[in-house]
Order: sequence, then structure tokens, then C-alpha cells
Amino acid sequence: MKRRGREKALEAREATGERRVHEGFNSKLLGNVRTITVHLPPGYFASPAQRYPVLYLHDGQNLFDPGRSAFGMVWQAGATADRLVRAGRIRPAIMVGIDNTPERLDEYAHWPDVRHKAGGRGGLYARFVFEELKPFIDRQYRTRGDRSHTGIAGSSMGGLVSLTMATEHHRRFAMCGVLSPSLWWARARALDELEGGAPWMRTMRFWLCMGTREGQRRGHVTPHLERTRALVERFDAAGLLPGRDYCYWEVAGGEHNEEAWASRFDKVLLYFFGW
Repeated sequence: MKRRGREKALEAREATGERRVHEGFNSKLLGNVRTITVHLPPGYFASPAQRYPVLYLHDGQNLFDPGRSAFGMVWQAGATADRLVRAGRIRPAIMVGIDNTPERLDEYAHWPDVRHKAGGRGGLYARFVFEELKPFIDRQYRTRGDRSHTGIAGSSMGGLVSLTMATEHHRRFAMCGVLSPSLWWARARALDELEGGAPWMRTMRFWLCMGTREGQRRGHVTPHLERTRALVERFDAAGLLPGRDYCYWEVAGGEHNEEAWASRFDKVLLYFFGW
């Protein structure tokens, strides 16, 4: 009976992923600490020789646990990934949620914005991810740490910093998830930096989305949509092919909140990790 109980417990364990929480993760580069949450996919412990791609996600407290969410709503990232793995629709992947800090605007923006009196530490934040966090994750877990199996994704300011991290560190990762990006920051400098397209963009795969109700103005295309479409134009100018090199979803009625991004997250996973 005890053996049967252990077998059932193991089956239940392997049917869903497991989370590991690393509290007080220190960054010497940024001079602060934060919580890191790692979601291991179903089957991780049953296949000790297998290694997995990794998706790093900003605003990590809004991904898994409603009790830690800033707004009481989470993406249900773990449950969504587990469901798709069990259905055989995506390859299993490790997800790493990176909590933000009180310096979120500073860390998620490469350039200062004088209107908000914030920004400018995005370069250091990117170095923290690649020079401090990623080596730790690669040591602690069975990752496929090469560029082609590494992704970065986030929403709003997290979408912006994902894009600018690709601009500066495209040799380090190949999958870039840009959900509802704050392209307005610093007078849309991110768009200016990509004017005319750039050859390195052809080495990436981009997920990009924006809801039609984000920053809605009655009877008009919102500035958020206009800027997002301008980013698509830069993808096209760089020679990226829609569907292969980038996926753009203009979400009818889509809003700017955690619930909206939760509803889109399965599409992100399918695009990056689908069979």
C-alpha cells in the first residue's frame, strides 16, 4: 500500500510542474535583492538526462501566485505551460520569473525619461540577467543554455526592456516576447533605434502583441497601436518574415492588465515552443 501511494504521488508530481523559489537573490551589479521563481516542467524529475530551454520573464511576482501578485491577478503561467505540455502541444521548458523591485522603472528602461524622472538602468538590469542570474540558473537546473534555447519576455515596461535587451544582447538569446510594450518611453526612442531595420533582427524570433483597447481613444487608433504597428514595419524592413521570424497579434478588445496577458500567454508558448 505504501508503494502504491508513493507511485500515485510520483504520477501526480510528474503530471504538473514544480516551483522552486529563490528568495533574496543578490545582484552586485544593481545593488539590490529580489525573489526568483523557477517553474520546472512536467517530467523534469522523471527524465534526469533531459535538458530544457529556458524562458526568462520579467515582473515575476505576477506570473504564478495570486498571493504575491501586485494586482491580485496572475498569468497562471505554470498551469498554462503544464496544460500545453500534457496535451503534447509544446516542448517542455523551464520558466524563470524575475521579480521586479521598487526601482522597476529605472531597471526596465535603458534610457531616462525626463517626464517620469526615471529610467537609465536597463543596461545594468540586462547584465544582471545574463551575467548573474543566467549562470546561476544554468548551474542549478538542467538547462539548454545556448542562445537558440534561451528566451526573454515581459509585458508593458517588461515588453520594452525585452526589446531593448535584444538590441544590445541578441547574441545571448534568440526568442523575444514583447507583450503590450511601452514604446512611448523616452519619446519612443526604442523605435528610433530600430529605424530602417537592423540585420541582427533576422537572427531572432519575436512575439509581439497589443490590444485595441490599450490606451483607447474613442473613434481613433490608439497611439499604442500606432507605435506597435511602427515596430512591425521595422521588422518588415529588416527582412523578417511574419509567422516564421515574428508573430504579431493585434488583440480585438484587448486591454492592458495581467488578465489580458494571461489570456495571451498560451499563444506565446505555442509560438516559441510548439511542436
